[in-house]
Amino acid sequence: MRHLGAIILSHDQGEDLSHLLSWKGLTLEHLETRVQQSGFDISGFLLLSTCNRVEIIYSIENPSDHAAFYQTLVDSLPPVQGPAPEFKTGRPVAKHLLRLSAGLESMVLGETDIRHQMKEAKAAAIRGGHLDYRLRTVLQGVFRHSRYIRSYIPANLPLSVSSLAVRFLEDSLGGLDSSDAGIAIVGSGPMSRHTAEYLSKWGGRNLIWINRTVEKVQELASGVGAKSLSLEEFLINPGAAGKLRAIVSATSSESPIFDRELIARMDRDAKLVLVDLALPEDVDPSVAEMDGVELISLDRIRQRLETNRKQREEAASRAESAVEESLFRLESELIHSLSGPILKELQKDIRKEAQERLEGLLQGRLSHLTARDRRILYDWAIRSHREMNRIHRSGVEQILKSYFKDSEHAPADEAVGGGYTR
Repeated sequence: MRHLGAIILSHDQGEDLSHLLSWKGLTLEHLETRVQQSGFDISGFLLLSTCNRVEIIYSIENPSDHAAFYQTLVDSLPPVQGPAPEFKTGRPVAKHLLRLSAGLESMVLGETDIRHQMKEAKAAAIRGGHLDYRLRTVLQGVFRHSRYIRSYIPANLPLSVSSLAVRFLEDSLGGLDSSDAGIAIVGSGPMSRHTAEYLSKWGGRNLIWINRTVEKVQELASGVGAKSLSLEEFLINPGAAGKLRAIVSATSSESPIFDRELIARMDRDAKLVLVDLALPEDVDPSVAEMDGVELISLDRIRQRLETNRKQREEAASRAESAVEESLFRLESELIHSLSGPILKELQKDIRKEAQERLEGLLQGRLSHLTARDRRILYDWAIRSHREMNRIHRSGVEQILKSYFKDSEHAPADEAVGGGYTR
């Protein structure tokens, strides 16, 4: 565990989400270059970037280099306008990943989008050759055990940012089926996919799915009964989407897609509701000043969530015991996976040595034994060998547990940036 590190920018660290903007354009390729230039022996890393957090999870060969690597990497990235990135190493990283995957660290308690986003970040790291055995083992355990943690989260809470956004939209429209005008979903990421599913499930009509690459969403659109349209065609001729009463946008565009000029050219209902789930924004904030236009932003959703903080904290507290239990299981699995290859080679050597010595005895001092006695002796040797293997495995794992425990409870290094947690 002590080899793990996490550098975190999240919604919890500022009054709004603006401090995330400087790192939102960070790509895995860009991060790879910075990691290589740092000069530290980083054996694996992944980049998690969502609408309300940017995280760099890594594995370092020399744990004493954590603090220096953090400072070097952060200094090489675009400066953060706001609180410094939070920094965790060792056991707290595994705990954070468990809480994150279970939805306990999310803006919406218990949300499901984050789990898919973590899996996509893992897949991208594997494709780029950036995920080492240690990170892969930890993440597999995290995804497995976080399902148990989720069972402690009340089922009646909103499931995700996208589900809460659709509820906002429903309230603003006076019902998802209150008009025949269409509702557009823009983007193809997990947020857009889940938004489309919620709109279809909760009664949204005349859905149209807009994306830069229309082929990427055609099958998805068909699955929720929506039409599909390319973003390029929509920007040239907004009327191609028909009359719209709402747009939910969650793209990775670096600049706003919807400005006053585009809204003015649209065929829209008397009231147009724009839900902007992107960071940076897909919607120019000035469109909210236009007559008949309402803008629901991520910050507005975040403010609503703050009013339910007590309920969220109570639910999180109930799940905390499950987090600790899952963390213990995750540690045990990691220890077992690390000790397995070592013990396999050790037991192979012991078996070979024991077999040679036994055969030497049977050819020498015990050569007088009958075939029956030799078979009894062989059976005894095999049983003893298995028992010794069990004792060896238990002993090595106890040593590793003690080693990890001592390492995790060693005095923490001086705090760095937004907080150095071990």
